[in-house]
Amino acid sequence: MQSGRPEDGSMSGARQDDLETRLRRQIEAYHESALVYAAVKLGLPDRMGERAWTAEQLAAELALSAPHLLRFMRGLVTLGICQELPDGTFALAEGGWSLRSDSPSRLDKKVQIVVEQYWRPWANLASCLQTGTPAFDRVFGLSVRDWRQRNAAQGALFESYLAKETLAHSASFIDAVNFAGVRTVADIGGGFGGLLAALLQAHPHLQGVLFDRPETVAGAEPHLESLGIADRTALVGGDILTAIPVRADLYVLNGVLQQWYDTDALAILKNVRAAMPEGARLIIIERVLPERATDDPAAVMLDLHMMAITGGRVRTLAEFEALLSDAGLKLSEVTPTSSGFSVLASVRRA
Repeated sequence: MQSGRPEDGSMSGARQDDLETRLRRQIEAYHESALVYAAVKLGLPDRMGERAWTAEQLAAELALSAPHLLRFMRGLVTLGICQELPDGTFALAEGGWSLRSDSPSRLDKKVQIVVEQYWRPWANLASCLQTGTPAFDRVFGLSVRDWRQRNAAQGALFESYLAKETLAHSASFIDAVNFAGVRTVADIGGGFGGLLAALLQAHPHLQGVLFDRPETVAGAEPHLESLGIADRTALVGGDILTAIPVRADLYVLNGVLQQWYDTDALAILKNVRAAMPEGARLIIIERVLPERATDDPAAVMLDLHMMAITGGRVRTLAEFEALLSDAGLKLSEVTPTSSGFSVLASVRRA
């Protein structure tokens, strides 16, 4: 078996230096994430607005230590979040505007989720390999689902961010779905209904059903009302692992199966199969794990994220086919999309 290390040790000094410089930057990337997180948590982008500030003025406004804030602001300048003006004052740069709470980027929400929910489990990734269980459970003492339920503000932050991200990037999914003969679409495990909202907005004749935990669908109602589709959406609370009491022409599992072990993923598919009336279809929207890691590095990283946080996994096409078959379903079509995710359509197996 050929390794990446030259047998004669002939890697050039320049190439070795480049490699080690890249690795060093990757290792030290936490500096930048921490600066961004602190800026968001302190409310700097929102408070700074369009004016320029001295460190003393901004420190007084936010009840911070001026000498420390000055050093911090210089760090933000190196990241392109702030700019240092000739008179020594600081103003928001383009990166800073993207971190405001009113920015369509939603990066302020993302950095909070990453640091508050994901950093510690990822730092304990070795425990996954030692125990075969999610690092999140080891760090927080609960599964990620139960932890977000118990910490309602964190759960709402995650669901709100995910719904808005899904809505913003849903065009490629919608284009890949055949809606012929569909009057009712059910978003199973759909959180705050980001994908369902996109489908109903794109197809005004559709009626929707959002199925998730009771507390999740209750939190989704204001979001759906703000998008003007609440009157076309039925909210159904329940346990996805127990039963899915929903009748629809089209069922959607968007990023759901990847969050679960195979046994639970199979239970979910069997529950969908039991709910499906004659002629109904199921579509699964997920990344498909490639044969080689370099074919889709993003899928590999998502697979590791599922390992660390939920205990689930990103699956190969053959693994999807096997799960569907065991659940009494048959994969009928696979449509890759520009987003890197695939739309896997299936029907009831005779």
